[in-house]
Amino acid sequence: MLHLLANLARKALGNVPLSSPAALEIFGAPATSSNLPIDATAVLKVPAFNAGVRLISEAIGSLDWGLYREAPAGREMVKAGDHPVAALLEQPNGWTGETEFKRQIVADYLIWGNGVSIVARVNGAPRELYRADPRVSNIVQDMTSGEPAYSIAMTEGGAQDYGWRDVIHLRNTSLDGIRGLGLVSLGQEAVALSLLLEAYASGLFARGARPGGVLEMPGKIGTEMLARLRKSFSQSYAGSENAGRTIILEQGAKFVAQQLSSVDAQFIELRKFQIQEAARLLNIAPTLLGDLENATLNNSAELRQQFLDMTLLPIIELFEDALELALLSEEDRAGGYCIEFDTSNFVRNDIEKRFAALKTGIECGVLTLNEARDREGLPPVDGGDMPMRSVQVAPLNSTGAAPAPAPMQEPLP
Repeated sequence: MLHLLANLARKALGNVPLSSPAALEIFGAPATSSNLPIDATAVLKVPAFNAGVRLISEAIGSLDWGLYREAPAGREMVKAGDHPVAALLEQPNGWTGETEFKRQIVADYLIWGNGVSIVARVNGAPRELYRADPRVSNIVQDMTSGEPAYSIAMTEGGAQDYGWRDVIHLRNTSLDGIRGLGLVSLGQEAVALSLLLEAYASGLFARGARPGGVLEMPGKIGTEMLARLRKSFSQSYAGSENAGRTIILEQGAKFVAQQLSSVDAQFIELRKFQIQEAARLLNIAPTLLGDLENATLNNSAELRQQFLDMTLLPIIELFEDALELALLSEEDRAGGYCIEFDTSNFVRNDIEKRFAALKTGIECGVLTLNEARDREGLPPVDGGDMPMRSVQVAPLNSTGAAPAPAPMQEPLP
């Protein structure tokens, strides 16, 4: 019986796995207390959640990433022609750039809880990365080995199975360590409430931003007269286009307007609170979602740094781990290879801070002049590969040796 029910469900859902929240629709089970089904489209219809998802995914998508190797002379970036993974990071596949690829995987991570990408290999080496729709990705755990297994529904029917070594899985907060939970699962009630507030505001302003009322008639009226009055009154006075019109009544009718309730009076506060709820779910400050009520000139810079440290870096660390697990072999990791994001791009727009950081790096000997110029996209200069030091903390002579002591004068007779 259960097998038959599962087959019927798969036919009704198409490529949507039974583990997806969308599977509840065919059983008539409400996704939220308000009976609103919540999916990715519903999440992105809420301006606060839309802004938060775009902010985080586009911020990470704009960061450069690369393959690095620990060498005796220090860590160095591997060029695209020296390792297949380095070339793959520059161009994941023939139709998707690296920025768009990173942005989409992070957006899936936030909305669905799972950002999934399939690794296509040629002779064992990774050659292309394909983003897999989380809605058609069924993630289960092998109870014998404890390893995750992936089954991706195919467009032409059936499913393709993959092991964890061939899947880049950016996993959000999880209860079982296998499937991540995103806004569709953890934030569905907050999303539904935001949608209800939007619908209420639209309906209120469609009625001219006024509540309804009661039309009182003396005596008893028939069904036909009731229908005629309702139609006539709605056509003449309902809607924003009829706002302010004088009401003309007949046969002793009386219109009693309803007053806004206390809930209606707190409508703006409720909508502001939903922005804060979205900020909590996305782990970002409300000011980054456009709520500037508590923003000041002093805390704006601090909130930007907090956004990098508390919001972006945990996701970046998870992304780096997922990339290394799928793309680097054990020999690569033993050889000192690693994949890292360059977060210095995050302050690219702040030229004063950027140049101050480069200046400090050059004066401390951490960066050479040509390395600093390379970060700014400038060509190298002669003599720019020599590490430099600040004369304020070193002797003025070129050798760095201690100055010779002054000759002692003979005492006068």
